[in-house]
Order: sequence, then structure tokens, then C-alpha cells
Amino acid sequence: MSIAAVLVAPAALAAADVVKVVVRLVFAWLCWQVATRPQIALAARRFWRTLAVTGLLFALGNVLGLAGGFGRASPSAPILFGSSALIAVGVALLGWAMLVYPLDVVGLARVRLRLDVATVMVAFAMLAWHVLCEPDGYPPSHIGQLAATLLGCAMALIAAFGAVKLLISGSAPFTTGAGVALGAGVLIGAWTYFNVLNLRADDVQTLRAAQLASAFLLAVAARVQYLQMRTRHSGLTAHPRPAYSRLPYVAVAVTQLLLVFELWQEGLTVRGWGMVLGTVTVALLVMIRQNLAFTDNARLLRDLDESMLQLRHHEQRFRSLVQHASDLTLLVDAQGTVRYASPALQDLLGMDPEQAVGRPIAGVLRPDDAPAVEQLLADVIAGSDEGVRRQLLVHHADGSARWLEALATNRLDDAGVSGVIINLRDVTEARNMQDQLRHEATHDHLTGLPNRALLDERAQRFLQDPEPTRHEAVLLLDLDDFKAVNDELGHQVGDQLLVVVADRLRQCVRPTDTVARLGGDEFVVLLIGTTTAGAVATARRILDALAEQVSIEGHQVSARASIGVAVGAGEQFDALLRDADLGMYQAKRDPTGEGMHVIDHTGNWTPPSARAAEST
Repeated sequence: MSIAAVLVAPAALAAADVVKVVVRLVFAWLCWQVATRPQIALAARRFWRTLAVTGLLFALGNVLGLAGGFGRASPSAPILFGSSALIAVGVALLGWAMLVYPLDVVGLARVRLRLDVATVMVAFAMLAWHVLCEPDGYPPSHIGQLAATLLGCAMALIAAFGAVKLLISGSAPFTTGAGVALGAGVLIGAWTYFNVLNLRADDVQTLRAAQLASAFLLAVAARVQYLQMRTRHSGLTAHPRPAYSRLPYVAVAVTQLLLVFELWQEGLTVRGWGMVLGTVTVALLVMIRQNLAFTDNARLLRDLDESMLQLRHHEQRFRSLVQHASDLTLLVDAQGTVRYASPALQDLLGMDPEQAVGRPIAGVLRPDDAPAVEQLLADVIAGSDEGVRRQLLVHHADGSARWLEALATNRLDDAGVSGVIINLRDVTEARNMQDQLRHEATHDHLTGLPNRALLDERAQRFLQDPEPTRHEAVLLLDLDDFKAVNDELGHQVGDQLLVVVADRLRQCVRPTDTVARLGGDEFVVLLIGTTTAGAVATARRILDALAEQVSIEGHQVSARASIGVAVGAGEQFDALLRDADLGMYQAKRDPTGEGMHVIDHTGNWTPPSARAAEST
């Protein structure tokens, strides 16, 4: 017996039907596995549950066909009808799952999508109508054949609907690999139902092979979906929806060709009138779609015009703000080259903004501290999100100094800017006021000398890291009989005498030393890096300078003083100040009238009286 004879034998056909039933059940079980996976999207869960029910219906239909002798030489009409009805219900459930699957589009976009899908589906329906009708142009007269052919057409249209929806909407309740296998299985199954009553006996094996292939492809689709959900947990296919689709236009061309072919071959038969109806429907759908497109285009043009008008208004407003702003705006690149300068540059620094473009920012601002500007750019480019703020001392074109507060913001990654924005405003008056307030808080208002607060600050700054072999000295000076000057000549003469004393003290010390007024007629001199002999020499210069008379408002006045000198380590400033105070009172009580008393903590000083005793 030949292999073909075995395949068409009743036993072989029954075995093929049994395998098909088993594969249908496996398909239903695999669909249920997919539907019960964790993290699956709700829409995909509903779809695969429906497919599981569809698989059961297909299996029941095949069982009914197997029990009633489906596929043999003379299948009974009731059995054929019952089997086809179960499969038709399954197909209907599959179509319902496709129809209710939610689209991720709303409003007019949803309407446009439905029109595009409808246009393509009408073209597929025309193709199905062409296949359904007999060669004479009329539908089959045999009820069973008509039912099977209609069922095949329905399954083919469902597969086409799923594919079109996936292509146009960009979303589907299955992954791409599962969708390919699923669509192929439905198409092959539809082909078998197209031809179930039309094949010759010699082609029954082809029919059975195709049905098995369809069943296997559906099962493979469910398994592929299950495996691909290991990485794509939602189980969905989601691609950006294209701005437009060419499928509706392809559908128009296909329907026109089908109509021309039908009229040329058969004329206006029932199939021909179906082609005419389909062509008219496609034309109406395309007209409605085009009308929506024209409406959308008009609305977009109107919105674009309004947006351009608003953009021009915003640009004019921004340009006006920049043109008339007192603050300066600079745009520089990563190398510090100026790419844009606002008109405020002319008023602020006396430079033409056009001349600033292409020059280094240091050449535009002419700062006292050029590295400070470089550091400003380095800090902002390093990644500060909130910007970097600095105060810079720059120069006007006329040579005058200006204090500018700069706020630098990094916009190098912004394609519309591609640079560092630096906003600068003039804070010269505020800075001068700040410096004046600080000067008043740290200086004596009469003599201009530092007060006790600034003296302590300088002592801490100069003496915080003293060298091991270096010594400092503190000279505390008090004017003798200053109260008599105030009482006899007046406080105005006394104040002027204090000013003269302050000037002479400045002339007697080095630039690195500090002269301060503690209050009244008390002054302090801080000598940095000196010796006891050097401190004594400075004290003698001070006494000699103060002894010279000065004329104040017609009075010859001289300032006699007593000085206490304390010499020691710099970190002992407070102790040295106390010792200098004790030395000053000791000098006032000294009957020799030398006017100076020295307290030495270095061990390198011998008082004159002790030297005289040693020589004796």
C-alpha cells in the first residue's frame, strides 16, 4: 500500500483528528498559563483568557467531527453543522477579543484609526467575497459548503483585522513573535475551511496537514508568548503610532483593481455588485478620512499661526527686556569667548556690544583678578545646577573701577543656548556702602586708626602661625596730662592733638605694623617679627616724635607719653597686652622720667640700670 493511501485511509484520518484535538487542548492550556502569569497587563490577560476558551471550543468542534465521522467520504449534515457551529462560536469569541481590545488613542486620533482600519477591512472583505462566490459569480448553493466558506472568510478577516490593528495602531495584546505565529495559524486555518468541501479525495491529506499545521502554530504562539513574557512582563506590543499609514491607500488601489478585473471577467454578477459596493464603501471611507485630515490640517495651520504670533510677541517682549535692561547678559562658550553681549554693556562698561563678540571675557570685563573670572567659568562648567555667584572688581573704559555681581549658569547641554549665561549687575554703591560700614565698625572715627576689634583680628591673622624664632611686641601708649589740655584749651584742641599723635605714630612704624586707638588717649602699637631692641628703638622714636611741639589754633602744644613695652611669642597677644599695660603704669611712676618700661619674655634684654650696675 502506498504512503498516500495510508494517509487517506480512515484510520489515518482518525489519528490525525485525534492529534489535532490534543493540540487544540494544549493550545487552550498554554493560553491559560499565559493569562495567569504575574505582572501581565489586564488587557492581555483578558485576551489570552478568551483565546483559552476559543481553543476549547475548537477542540470540542474537532471532537464532534471525529465522533461523527468528520472528514470521511460521507459526513452527516448535523455533525458537520454542529462542528462548524462550535468553531464559529470560537471564531466569534476571537473576533470579539480583537474588537474590545483597548486602543491607546483618544479623540480624533481614535476616529482616524478606526477609519483606516475600516478601509483596509472592507478591501479584505471584498477579497473574501471574491473567493466565496462560485466561478459563475454567485454564492455556493450547498448550505454546508456556504457555511464552511463563510466560516473560513470570517477567520481570515479576524486574522487580517488583528494584523491591520497591530500595524496601524502600534499596539496588540501579544508580543511580536507570538503575533506572527498566531496570525499564520489563523490564516492557514481559514484556508482549510475555505476548501473543506471543495477539495478532491486525493487532496484530503493536504487539508489534514494544513489543519494540523494551524493547530500547532496556535500552540506555538501561546508558548512563544509565555517565554517572551520573561523579559516583557506586560505581554503587550507597543510601538509609537506612525503619523500616517499607507495601508488605506493600498486598499483603495486593490479594490479598484478587483472591480476592474471582475467587470472584465464576468460583468455585473452578484459577485460584481459586491465588488461595486465594496469599492463605493472604500471610496466613502477615504473621503471621510481625507475630510478629517483637511480639517486637522486647517486646525494645525491655525494653531501654528497663533503659536507663531505668540512666539513673535514673546520674542519682541524678550528683546525689549534685554535691550532696556540695566543688567548685563553675556553668553560665553566653554573656552570663555563671548558669543553675545546685551546692550547694557555700553552703559555699564563703556564698550560696544558688537565689539565684545569674539573676545575673551577677561578682555571685555578687564577685571583686577583675571584668575577669579577663569575660576568662575571652571566652577560653573564643573556641574553646578544652581549657578555660581561671584563679585568681581572690573574696570570701565574710562578707567574707573566697578564692582559687578556675576551669576553664571551652565547651559552648554542646551541645544538652543550651547554656552554659559553670565548675568552681571552693578553693585558698586552697595559694595562701597558695605566697605564704609565695615570701616566704621573697625576704625576709630576721629583718627582713622584701627580700633580694638580690628586689632584683635589682625593679631589673630598675623600671629596664628608664628615662627619658632620670631617674636612680637606690644606697645601700649598713654598721653600724660592730656586731661589738662582738654580742660585748659578745650576738647577741640584735644581732638586735634589726638589726630596729630595718630599721624606721628603711623610715621614711626613699619607698613607691616599696626597702630590702633583703644579709646580716650590710649594707643596700641603691634610690631610683627621684631626683637626687644627693635621694640625699644621704636618706642624711643615715638617718644621723640611726640615731644616735638605742634601749633593748634594758636597754641603750642606737645604730647608727652608713657609707653609700656611687652615682648614675647605672638600667640600670647592678650598676655602681652596686659604686660604692656602694667609696663605703661610702671613708666608713669618711674621717677627717672624715661617714659618707657620694658617687660621682656625672651630673655635677651637687660635694662639700662642693670647694665650700669654691672659696669660699676
